[in-house]
Amino acid sequence: MKPLLQPKGVLAALLLLIFPAFYSPFAHASPSVLSEWNAPKPRHLPLLKSALQLPTSNEKQSDLWTPLDDQGWRPCVESTNSPPSLPEKSEGYLQVFLDGGLNQQRMGICDAVAVAKILNATLVIPHFEVNPVWQDSSSFMDIFDVDHFINVLKDDISIVKELPDEFSWSTREYYAIAIRATRIKMAPVHASANWYLENVSPVLQSYGIAAVSPFSHRLSFDNLPMDIQRLRCKVNFQALVFVPHIRALGDALVSRLRHPYKNGAPGASYLQESTDVINKDSAGKFVVLHLRFDKDMAAHSACDFGGGKAEKLALAKYRQVIWQGRVLNSQFTDEELRSQGRCPLTPEEIGLLLAALGFDNSTRLYLASHKVYGGEARISTLRKLFPLMEDKKSLASSEERSQIKGKASLLAAVDYYVGLHSDIFVSASPGNMHNALVGHRTYKNLKTIRPNMALLGQLFLNKTISWTDFQQAVVEGHENRQGQIRLRKPKQSIYTYPAPDCMCYA
Repeated sequence: MKPLLQPKGVLAALLLLIFPAFYSPFAHASPSVLSEWNAPKPRHLPLLKSALQLPTSNEKQSDLWTPLDDQGWRPCVESTNSPPSLPEKSEGYLQVFLDGGLNQQRMGICDAVAVAKILNATLVIPHFEVNPVWQDSSSFMDIFDVDHFINVLKDDISIVKELPDEFSWSTREYYAIAIRATRIKMAPVHASANWYLENVSPVLQSYGIAAVSPFSHRLSFDNLPMDIQRLRCKVNFQALVFVPHIRALGDALVSRLRHPYKNGAPGASYLQESTDVINKDSAGKFVVLHLRFDKDMAAHSACDFGGGKAEKLALAKYRQVIWQGRVLNSQFTDEELRSQGRCPLTPEEIGLLLAALGFDNSTRLYLASHKVYGGEARISTLRKLFPLMEDKKSLASSEERSQIKGKASLLAAVDYYVGLHSDIFVSASPGNMHNALVGHRTYKNLKTIRPNMALLGQLFLNKTISWTDFQQAVVEGHENRQGQIRLRKPKQSIYTYPAPDCMCYA
């Protein structure tokens, strides 16, 4: 009788075990690769089993898809001094350098227009810094329709695409090599209009140009003239539109989600129907889920996501490298963080939330997200609950995606556009995309479900809760979190809470 393994076989087996340590993809594996290699198990298996087995009532489905009632608020962004007029003479050129992702840049653009108006300055199209996390070098003109932007605001402020030749030295590189009198570095967060008049106007008058950098969250939301507030609204909701090819791709994806059998797309998985009955209330409708569960978000939260010791070590290492220990949440236990609603929802948890609200396996779900931490292994439970789930890759051909491939800002722009045109939008966790789309959809009176993070954290900590109790608590806890108007409070963002600054009550 031959031994189970010959010497050559033993050697081959040993090499197979140790080879990954020397094979570069695994030797330098990122946390997401490690998490996918060690696929996390469902953390709420009893709830998941119930959600997969129990049917949803037609009555609940009907309520889900019913549009918001008219709440009496209307878009109101025009100046109270009609018509708007440009100053006779510009005080000089204003430059701003914006960092962050797409939505942080978007808010910065709105603030830059407002500051230019306050200073009677000519705005140079804002410069976008290369994002250190996403490594995206996309410019303003790569993302936004610059001609539309200038035309909509032509009666409010002067805007130029580039500086005149005599100021051609004032580039980003110029400000990087030395301290320059024309650069203002000390603009405080949420600075007042008076701060700009006192600190930036003299620079404009002396040099004809001023550059404010950094310029993220550098204008107050309070104690500003109504015309300035309305101008910020006008920029956000009217002047900023995406470039034509982004809008065209977004329209194509929306059409394929609404009419899956009339609009085929290469690689579209939705053609493989996984349920025999499509609920008439949801026919032609779809939900956009912004699943903010990337490596950056997971590390910054200091929460445990069930990936075991390897995942904890990987996140701790990433957290130390990126933030040098500045993650304040790490002083709390995982249970404390969850009960306070300070942990981002995992794909499994957001899936259980949607199922408890009444969405089922006939729901068309569009996944708007950058790379999900843990990859497909982490998404698998969400896909089991919602087999008709799609994303950019499944709905669009490689040719259609070629213009946005590898560009985080353009990918986010497509998701933003689809999210704005969906029947329902849900964001798994607060963040800039959540804030921007919640505000934009509020402005348009569209249904937007805001997860009750503290409630969900407490429910998921209860490992013995029944599906019936879980569902009842979820439904009751989200009755008034579906797009109802919330008036902006002091210090809150005008872009997240557009009423009453950007809206009028009729």
